[in-house]
Amino acid sequence: MLLCSTNVTGSLPGSGRTRIIFQGVLRVMKSQFFKRTLTAAAVAAAMGMSASAVAQNTTGSVTGSVINNQQEVVTGASVTIRNVETGYTRTIQVGEDGQYRFPSLPTGRYTLTANASGFEPNQTQEFVINAGSSRDVTVPLYTDIETIDVSGTAISMVDTRSSSTSLNIGEAEIDRIPVPRNATSVALLAPSTTAGDNRFGNLASFGGASVAENAVYINGLNVTNFRNGLGFSDVPFEFYKEFEVLTGGYSAEFGRSTGGVINAVTKSGTNEFEVNANVYYSPDSFREQSPDVRRRNGEMYIYNAADERDELEANISVSGAIIEDTLFYYAIYNPRDLETNSVGSEGTSYFNDQSDDAFWGAKVDWQINSNHLMEFLAFSDSSTTDTQSFGYDLDSNSTVGNPQTSYSEAGGDNWSVKYTGYLTDDLSVTAMYGENEYSLTEGSDPEVYANCTLIQDTRDTKPYGLNLGCADASNYSGQVGVDTREAMRIDFEWYLGDHLLRFGYDSETNTSFSQQSYSGPEGAYYLISNAVNDEGNQVQLPNGTFAPEGYDAYASQRIRTVGGEFETEATAFYVEDVWSITDNVTATLGVRWETFDNKNAGGETFVKIDDMVAPRLGISWDPNGDGQSKVFANVGRYFLPVANNTNVRLSGNEFDQTSYYALEGVEQTTIAGFDAYDLILGPQIGNTVTNADGTVPDTRSIVDADIDPMYQDEFILGYQTAFAENWSWGIRGIRRELSGAIDDMSIEDGIMNKFGCENYFQRAWYGDGSPSYVLGNPGEEMTVYADTNCDFTADSWVTFSPEELGYPSAERNYSAVELTLNKAWDQVWSMSASYTWSKSYGNTEGLVKSDIAQTDAGITQDFDFPSLMDGAYGDLPNDRRHTFKVYGSYALMEDFTVGANVNISSGRPLNAFGIGHPDGVPVYGDTFYVCSSNCGADAEGEANYTQMPRGTYGETEWSTRIDLNAQYTTMLGEFETNFRVDVFNVLNSAAVTRRYEFAESGGPGDANPLFMTPTSFQSPRYVQFSASVKF
Repeated sequence: MLLCSTNVTGSLPGSGRTRIIFQGVLRVMKSQFFKRTLTAAAVAAAMGMSASAVAQNTTGSVTGSVINNQQEVVTGASVTIRNVETGYTRTIQVGEDGQYRFPSLPTGRYTLTANASGFEPNQTQEFVINAGSSRDVTVPLYTDIETIDVSGTAISMVDTRSSSTSLNIGEAEIDRIPVPRNATSVALLAPSTTAGDNRFGNLASFGGASVAENAVYINGLNVTNFRNGLGFSDVPFEFYKEFEVLTGGYSAEFGRSTGGVINAVTKSGTNEFEVNANVYYSPDSFREQSPDVRRRNGEMYIYNAADERDELEANISVSGAIIEDTLFYYAIYNPRDLETNSVGSEGTSYFNDQSDDAFWGAKVDWQINSNHLMEFLAFSDSSTTDTQSFGYDLDSNSTVGNPQTSYSEAGGDNWSVKYTGYLTDDLSVTAMYGENEYSLTEGSDPEVYANCTLIQDTRDTKPYGLNLGCADASNYSGQVGVDTREAMRIDFEWYLGDHLLRFGYDSETNTSFSQQSYSGPEGAYYLISNAVNDEGNQVQLPNGTFAPEGYDAYASQRIRTVGGEFETEATAFYVEDVWSITDNVTATLGVRWETFDNKNAGGETFVKIDDMVAPRLGISWDPNGDGQSKVFANVGRYFLPVANNTNVRLSGNEFDQTSYYALEGVEQTTIAGFDAYDLILGPQIGNTVTNADGTVPDTRSIVDADIDPMYQDEFILGYQTAFAENWSWGIRGIRRELSGAIDDMSIEDGIMNKFGCENYFQRAWYGDGSPSYVLGNPGEEMTVYADTNCDFTADSWVTFSPEELGYPSAERNYSAVELTLNKAWDQVWSMSASYTWSKSYGNTEGLVKSDIAQTDAGITQDFDFPSLMDGAYGDLPNDRRHTFKVYGSYALMEDFTVGANVNISSGRPLNAFGIGHPDGVPVYGDTFYVCSSNCGADAEGEANYTQMPRGTYGETEWSTRIDLNAQYTTMLGEFETNFRVDVFNVLNSAAVTRRYEFAESGGPGDANPLFMTPTSFQSPRYVQFSASVKF
């Protein structure tokens, strides 16, 4: 064994980087203690991460210098990099300045070897390349092999050249901590992220944005749901190798996001044949239930005691080499069995959901030669959830009657192919093409769907229960739908001394097919509401009328259909220069040009926005020149495309009508073999309200001709420093401002104000006309082909001022200060902690609306009428003023590790939504006014209203979640085995995370007895057991 001495050194002249020096050759190393100590303290872990500069951030790079023992650069040297797992090698010549660079390297473990005439070869120890990282490695050469040193800095905790902010975490660290096995839970480890409304699927909000504004990539393929932005392809945790969670300041190659980016890399095969098998089981017997919720009169409202969830998941993977050092494979099969049981609202229905579809995935890597690489990825996450719904009897805690069946489909087949070419030592290229599929089909038993209608009673007293018809919330709406994405991109990197020039092009063609309708012979659903309020006055209906005298209830009938195929084309070109201005200052100067082209059901463009220029500017300064601290700043603009949901809803052949009837009573009947009630309807009340007439609209009349894109500007200023071996702390200030928001707006008030059309709004909604919604920028001028003759026929181009339309500008602002403290893993323990003070405020949440769980991305009820926005400015749903996060792990013994994950967060703002407004009762929607007196008057301003601005009714309580785990790893013969238990929400904390925020029901002044009733709690405690074997 060669003995080694250590020598900590400073920075290289002209490098502007942390100097990591490897001296000598380590030929023999049998001591496990020596290997750990040397690796952690001096060599492999000493690699500093620099600015992210890799195409779509699925690869990494290595840069550095070759020097002699006088610390002078060695010209004419060659450097060879080798992946120790796959045998991939590549050799390049250093430049005249002694610098070298290996771009676009697959993630993994590598070594470097330097050679030059007159010197002995020198090979470094192994080091790791992560996705989105660039490592600086300086390799010294000596003429005397008998004098051997190994020298280096301590573990680099600060990336002194980067001005972006991200969380990079690999499978080793993830495996040590208790974290739910999904990508969103990994993202929630990062500062400035918070859990969104659970009705959207437990997704993450980044920097105050809605949960529908994120982008998710797997091996460079965008797998985000482009219909409404909610969710992404469902890949098992075992398939992932590492994650890069981008929370701000990301480079110009990333776009189509105003929230954050989750960038995931899957596992690949190596020269070593390996089989892994594991099983994860979360039994219902170890799961607690959320509290039950009762009405003020003691009747059950939400019955959680009967909830059950049993989850079993297994993973079997095989990997290895088909041709050693050349062709590799990785394959995974993931059978899953999930069953949940729950009682519906009011305790009158019971649902059993089952899903047992298996996932499969494969990755093939072909190292054609040292200059050309190919990758192929394929996976299928197709799944079907089958639902049985029963009636339920709370007294006996048992189901009633025969079940109804329904199903929903998700996921699909996905694949991508990627090429990497090293054209010269300084120029490389990557190219990718892929397809992503997601099914949205929902259906039920054909006989039930054809004959059963959803009839629900919204009144406090429900003499016949919540559901009167033989359809329920699980099967009243049917859809045949599928989304398909075709994506391609090409990226170049050109290393020019102090400049790293990066440029590329990407495009997506996103196609949505949708056919939607309601069940029953009429294709309608009915809601029963009070016609008389608590004061005994007649309630004004949404169509502006009142029920006839003698009726205390009315029924609304809604019929809606929509269908067609819709396409959106999105393209972008970017260029970026990572410029080492001085030894200690690095600037990242980028710009991205984007276009969006949304088409209607006829294939015609209805929204096209081009020439969107998004600058991305960052700067990082190492004030001491030692690679241990940095001051950084970043300014960037980020555009968000119009969601395909807008294509379907606004430019399709949607038919949507609501009629109102006095309710005579109900009668018991049998439909499709089910006992049910049918409505006895009285006279129709007022005119039918037509939201859409079933024709594909004239694109000139539904989109502002001068529409601007939706974008967000971001400003970041921060400082980070290492203060001890393996330790660092930092502070970051963030400001985000949403501008140019896009939403659909009713323009009846604008026409009435501009052309003097009397009672135009009332005639449009309740008379002989039809309402007009236009997609535009709230608070800005609007140019649209509209009606100028008051006859409900568009005849001329018209420009409306903001004052004529009556809408305020859309605003969403996010301000935050982050404090972070990190301790890197040193084979004993690690820890990451953060505190975030933040404020998210404005009058729009973004693409979706948590207030009412509305998933209509881009066309929520916000800005539908001016009255809905009066009082809308305030703290937004994703505002969490204080958030504390701590996670880490500790090795009690070499084979026994424990981990913890703690999240403490302040509550969500609360609102008091009303129905009316001083200017009258809107056709639909929730206002920020409650009626205080004279509430039975007509809508001419006689009623007295109290404004309740957004977010001023307090907030939900603080939530505390503590997750713990323990795991033991041992060898059983030739098999490496692991036994593990994770306990989530150890304290079984049950903080209220959402309350019923509707202060009125039926009509203005009709107090809602459910107001401020809890509707959602923290996820209760559950336990996950797992065992794995590897050979």
